[in-house]
Amino acid sequence: MKKVFLLTALLCNLSLFAQKFEAGFVGGFSASQISGDGLAGFDKGGARLGAYISYPLKNKRINFEVGMQYLQKGSKEPSGERGISNYNMNLHYVEVPFTVNYSLKSGLLLETGIGAGVLVNYTEENANGTLLGESPNTLALDFLCGIQYQVFEQLKINVRYGNSITPIRKESVENSLENKDWYSSLVTFALMYKISR
Repeated sequence: MKKVFLLTALLCNLSLFAQKFEAGFVGGFSASQISGDGLAGFDKGGARLGAYISYPLKNKRINFEVGMQYLQKGSKEPSGERGISNYNMNLHYVEVPFTVNYSLKSGLLLETGIGAGVLVNYTEENANGTLLGESPNTLALDFLCGIQYQVFEQLKINVRYGNSITPIRKESVENSLENKDWYSSLVTFALMYKISR
């Protein structure tokens, strides 16, 4: 009987705790570039797909958010920009972003945090075919900042900027014009759809 009572109390507490969470899905697109590859401009398009959970702290204007998402980064050369036509680097990450969000006013939040990613696949090529340079680093750590704007009760728009804290690749490789580590910059535009009530 005592065990049943304790189990019932635990389930009730978990139910109340879960009601404080906000959970949902994220979907959108990205534009990225790599510093160190000799190119410039956010010319590489990609996708951002995943899910998130946020939890309000004691101060209701602040909430903690964690997610898991598929994220595409990379670099792309507008044809003929530096004489190596059609350079294209695709980086595919699974990332876990941790952010603290502050409500500036009703419906508008400022977010900042860290993204920890694992490289799951990559390709690098130009007009001559696949490039066999040094592989990118498997682990990535990014600084994140952005805004969330609530359009409807269930829907928010998220604009986020991310920049590498750790290099995605060490020093230069054969196709680079610069002898320094490579770092990525990324801007994402996404919709956040809340599924929790």
